[in-house]
Amino acid sequence: MRRRWIFWILIIIAIAVVIARSTEVSRLAQTLYNGVWEWVIVSAVLQFLFYSMYAAMYRISFSTVQVESRIHDLLPVVFSSIFVNVAVPTGGASGLALFIDDAVRRGQSAARATAGVLLLLTVDFSAFAVVLGLGLASLAISGNLHSYELGAAGILIAIIISLNVALFMGLWKPWILLHMLKWIQRLVDRVAGWFKRQDYLPEDWAATHAMDFAAASAAIAAHPLRLARTFAVSLIAQAINVASLYVLFLAFFHPVPIGTVVAGYAIGNLFWIVSITPQGVGVVEGVMALAFSSLGVPVETSAVIAVAYRGLAFWLPMGVGFIVLRRVRSFRHERGI
Repeated sequence: MRRRWIFWILIIIAIAVVIARSTEVSRLAQTLYNGVWEWVIVSAVLQFLFYSMYAAMYRISFSTVQVESRIHDLLPVVFSSIFVNVAVPTGGASGLALFIDDAVRRGQSAARATAGVLLLLTVDFSAFAVVLGLGLASLAISGNLHSYELGAAGILIAIIISLNVALFMGLWKPWILLHMLKWIQRLVDRVAGWFKRQDYLPEDWAATHAMDFAAASAAIAAHPLRLARTFAVSLIAQAINVASLYVLFLAFFHPVPIGTVVAGYAIGNLFWIVSITPQGVGVVEGVMALAFSSLGVPVETSAVIAVAYRGLAFWLPMGVGFIVLRRVRSFRHERGI
């Protein structure tokens, strides 16, 4: 019953978001309508391929930490995570929790699934950092690199370092991990006690999860080739995403050098990651358009491309996530689906 209520609350919140952004959605539809539809379709197909590659990345990451999964089962979770991140803006944590909960409902270890998610984030952000470096270099060469862009890049680097520390804590300092989990267990049990639910977590919860997480960290260290494969797939996914953006320039009759595309892509997606707004809504379009215009793209064209890209890379996948949410195990069990 509780998950059924959560499901409908998410639906109501999503509808409210769409209504609040109705002007933006309408502008997006009009923008895409004015483009060459063949190229728009190609860009949309590339976006679907990008998210399929993302599901493959989760598959490899989970395999590295010995969590069983299948790409066609993970793809609905990928799209639904975008929807959930907007409906429940917690810095992306709600979408990540969806992957962990899905793994648990498939009978997998929550600690190992958490390690798999952290592994994917670490590798994905690291691969994006390569593209970001190329984009920042392009802006620096043209004399258009700004301090706020360097500051945002610094935040991303700090995130990557933090993820690495969290990921390998089970390998380097397992006793610290155990104490952290015991503290979390005491906190959860204390809160549960307020609702007269004593000993909400099993007595061995912290020790079991610490052991699982440590084993997952050891598995990552023992399989460097799988780690390299995840990184390679992430780089390919980034290239597909850049290609999707480049195709939109063709759709609106303004081909540009690939360096310009990479720079705009890098800055836009950087603020997608570090923005304080849910999924960078209202921020990404602006900084991406600003990056393009600083590199010589007409202001109007820059705005059109930024809006079109966000439509295909974010709003369309979010809509798909809305549709497939009921297929995700976290919500279909109590709905009898």
